[in-house]
This record gives sequence, structure tokens and C-alpha cells, in this order.
Amino acid sequence: MKTRIPNVVVALRLAETAGQRKFAGLFSYLGAVRRWNLRILRAQDEITSFFKNADALSITDGVIYSGRHDAAVAKALASAECPVVVMENEPPQLARRSRNLVVIRNDADEIARCALKAFAESGRYRTFAYVNDRSGHEWSIRREEAFRRAVSARGFGQAKIYKPSGLDVDRDAPPLAEFLANLEYPAAVLTANDMRATEVIAAAQRAGLKVPGMISLLGIDNDPYICDSVSPGISSIEPDFHAEGAAAAALLDKMIKSRKPLGKRHVFFGVSRIVIRESMPHLPPAQILVDRAREFIKEHAVEGITPGDVAAHLGVSRPLLDLRFRETQKESVGRLITDTKLAEVSRRLKDTRVAIGAIPDLCGFKNANALKNLFKKRYGMSMREYRNEHS
Repeated sequence: MKTRIPNVVVALRLAETAGQRKFAGLFSYLGAVRRWNLRILRAQDEITSFFKNADALSITDGVIYSGRHDAAVAKALASAECPVVVMENEPPQLARRSRNLVVIRNDADEIARCALKAFAESGRYRTFAYVNDRSGHEWSIRREEAFRRAVSARGFGQAKIYKPSGLDVDRDAPPLAEFLANLEYPAAVLTANDMRATEVIAAAQRAGLKVPGMISLLGIDNDPYICDSVSPGISSIEPDFHAEGAAAAALLDKMIKSRKPLGKRHVFFGVSRIVIRESMPHLPPAQILVDRAREFIKEHAVEGITPGDVAAHLGVSRPLLDLRFRETQKESVGRLITDTKLAEVSRRLKDTRVAIGAIPDLCGFKNANALKNLFKKRYGMSMREYRNEHS
């Protein structure tokens, strides 16, 4: 007996790069095998019209849906008897559906971690901020919450948040410009998606802010039609849409073939890559290593650390660390440690009444006489004379 080929509806907005990548992932699963009779819905109007037709849905064996939130569509999916895979959004109408439903999403926490890594590799920032989409979609709020958590966990304080305004582009521009103008610079700004990043660029120009420079900007989705169409080009995080599409096809196939209904599942996918464009600087690897070394030395020099300790902390060899300093700095690692300790000696002599005899140990010098000689050579007077002159 010939097996009936299932009728499957795939609703993806193919005008968007994300939809195209999901579609490619779906067909990477299907391959050359004709598993389904496919009906492909490409535009939002076409998608909405189909799901309002109860008769069309009644002869459908499975649905993959990745469209904008639409109450009528969500209601149809909630009552559909066939298996359903929903991508990115989980409409509240689906909350009570407990069987034959898979929800596939980007991992917002992974996106936030990748964003902070990209920012760390581009410089040092006084402020981290997130700009929601104007409508306050659920996926935007999830990204906001994940970014908040990541910023706090890294010890960067509290992220500044631009809440959904509910306004159109023109009316949203003034308050967005004001939000950007009130950040402390340099500021690292993550936006809900690439289109929102274009609006941030326009608002920054309105406020007289330089991107990059005062603001480093990072979008999400890596849609080249958007990212490359503005100046400066938008750096962007690309979620693994291809893997999402392949998983959607595989999981729907499993539900269709199952002899009994399967339970509701949530599946998360991470980041495919980050594409750096002009909206944020990108430091060469040597400078990144040196900046991390300088930060560690600033925090720990008075503990008596050595260049070897710095290299061990960074997970590199001492020769490589010395090489990177020679390539980018006018001073060696050892000289930077000594200068940092001497600066602390100077501060304590000027700003405190700590006994001079206690200062060597407090500032990371194991040999008091060596410090006395070094200090006099650097400042042209003894530590006691320096205190008397500057206190």
C-alpha cells in the first residue's frame, strides 16, 4: 500500500534574510527526498489569509510558522488538529496547547553573552545599553532581560534600557535621541534587531553623537540588506537561523510520523557568527591582549605580581606577552607594573598618613631599600621629602 505524502504548510516571510536562512535549513533536512507536499506562504498578508480559512487548515497535516504576531493566526494554530512548529514567537493563545507543538527560539542568553564578548573586543565602555523595538514584542523583551542579566553578571553595573515607546519612527526619534544623549561615553549599545539599529544611528546623528566613537552599536539578525545600506555599516549578531529551519523540519516530521501525540517542547538555538562592520571598532588581537594585561596590572600590581603572573592570568606564554607589548606599547610589562606601584606609593605619600615604613609592603615592594632608591631616582627626592612637599 502506497504511503500518503503529508500536506505541510510552511509560512516564512521570505522577504527577510532570517526567513531565507530558515528556509534553506528546512530544505537541508528535506534534501532530495520528497517527504511532503509543500505549500509555501511567503508574505504576511498571504499567511494571515490562509490561516483564516478553516477548510484549508483542516486538510493540512503539519505547519511550520514564523511570522509576525497575529491574533487570528495564533487562534487558528491553537485549535489546529495537526502538529505545529512555531519559530521565534509563542503567542499567548498557544499557552493551553500541550501536545504536538514545538516552539523554536533564538537563545537570548547566548546572544547577550556574544554581544558582551564583541564589545569587550572593541574597547572599554562606561555604559552598556539596550534599545527595545518600538512595539515591545516578546522576543525583544527577552533579549532585553538577557542583556540585563549578562551585564550585571560581568560586573558592569546596571544596563541602561530604552523601553518600547509604542510610537511610530518619527515620533520615537526625539525621545530615543535624548536617551542616547544621556548615556556616559563611550557607550556600548545593543539593539533589538538590525532595523532598530538604523533608527539608533539616525537618533545619534540627531543628538550630535558619533557612531562609532561615542557609541559602539551592535544589531541582531545580520541582515546585509539592512546592515550594509546605512552609514556606518551595522555590526550584527547572526542567530543560527539555518539550524532553526533544519530543526523545525525534523521535529515536525517526527510529530507527523508519531502514532500518538507528542508533548509540547521548547528548543533554543545559539549564535552562528558576529559580523563586524563600521558601527563598532574592532581591536586587533595584540591590542586586546595588552588591554586585558593593563587592566589586570591596574587591579593587582600592589599585590606584588610579576610579568609571569600576568601571563598566567591571561593564559599565554611570557614571551608572547612581551612580544605583544613590544608591538603596541612604549613600555615593557615589568615597567608598567613598577610604574603602577610607584603611582600608588606617590598617592599614599600625598593623600594618607600611613607610616613610610609600611608603604613598601602595602604597594607590592618586597625590598624597602630597593623602593627608596627607585623612588629617589624617579622623583628626585626621598619619600619623606616628597610627603613634606606634597602633603
